[in-house]
Amino acid sequence: MKKLLIFVLAVIVLGSIAAGGVAYQYPHVIAIAEEGFPATKWPAKGIYVQVTGKPIAWPPKLKPMPPKQGDAARELQQLNTDNQTEALVAYHKGQLKYAYFKEGFDPLTQFNSFSMAKSLIGYLVLKAIDEGEIDSLQSQIGDYLLGFKDKNLREQTIEHFLTMTSGLKIEKKGPPKPLAKDAKRGPDKDASNPFTLLAQLHIEGLAGIRDHLSIADNADLSYHYQNVNTALLGLMLTRIYKKPLNVILSEKIWRPAGAANARWRTYTNEGSVTPYCCLFATVEDWAKVAIYLSKNGTVDEPFLSPSMEKLISAKRYAPSLLREGVYGLHVRHDILDRDGESIKGPFTYFVGHGGQLVYLIPDYDLVIVRFGRKHTLLHSTAYYLWRIINGETGS
Repeated sequence: MKKLLIFVLAVIVLGSIAAGGVAYQYPHVIAIAEEGFPATKWPAKGIYVQVTGKPIAWPPKLKPMPPKQGDAARELQQLNTDNQTEALVAYHKGQLKYAYFKEGFDPLTQFNSFSMAKSLIGYLVLKAIDEGEIDSLQSQIGDYLLGFKDKNLREQTIEHFLTMTSGLKIEKKGPPKPLAKDAKRGPDKDASNPFTLLAQLHIEGLAGIRDHLSIADNADLSYHYQNVNTALLGLMLTRIYKKPLNVILSEKIWRPAGAANARWRTYTNEGSVTPYCCLFATVEDWAKVAIYLSKNGTVDEPFLSPSMEKLISAKRYAPSLLREGVYGLHVRHDILDRDGESIKGPFTYFVGHGGQLVYLIPDYDLVIVRFGRKHTLLHSTAYYLWRIINGETGS
């Protein structure tokens, strides 16, 4: 019995020493353990600031719609079930045409954007160029973002950060390692490992990892998707406008689009918002933002100049490239070209960690917003909804 007690005490002491060592070497791990992986809907743990919007209409205008009839509706419902869709809405010519909510979710549910927030950063950077705050996409990020010791990082162009081709690497122990091994790792893949510098970024902000960032002289400038690129762009915007990023988003996009108040997560120990993740808003808010950006603002007040709008459009790319999928200026592009379907052509979309999706299809005045637990079939969702909207249900 005495030996057992000594053993238990030894385990406790050793465990405490080990925990203390982890806390010393990785102080952000404690904060991550308390907060956990970001929640998919509100409420969520962490620290949040408001993205000021317009008052919510009461009662809400958006309501779940009765189930549609026909083959397309049944196929879409099966898709929703298989991929755990929690909300799916489609607007055609600004009018709600389809609204599905899984039990436990409704028009007032605020969903986590995950990486869809990145796409808004892309639009804001182009807006800053239009407003003369940034000279061009070819400007060096160091001209607007001081305090980073690596010369190659400072001299890298803003466009490279927007297209995830910056060549950024993190140095800690041993040789530099790429932030992501390949493009197939997907959005936010490394964020779930609490011992990475990317997790440290999530808690401490760029101040916690800035000395580990570098770009080699012979850097690989191929596509490597990573949150740090967006974090740098977000910090650049706050320094350019001398305002918090949630205020910039509110002034430039959120309020002009007519969206309601949203919540944006901040770095736990730093206070500014996480540009690459965790903007909580309703599907209706995202639809309003999508309509606003798809139409490039309003006739009287365009959001972007024609040259900037062209740069962020899917029409910039050849169909052969779009068939493989294109990562543009912090937005993604693809093409609808299935035989027998009446909706065709390029489209732009935002995507998040768990299959959060916003489609912008301006040629058809169509936007689609989808939240769920699993990724869904990108093209099939658009095809089924377009058939439903046009009465092509196959019944």
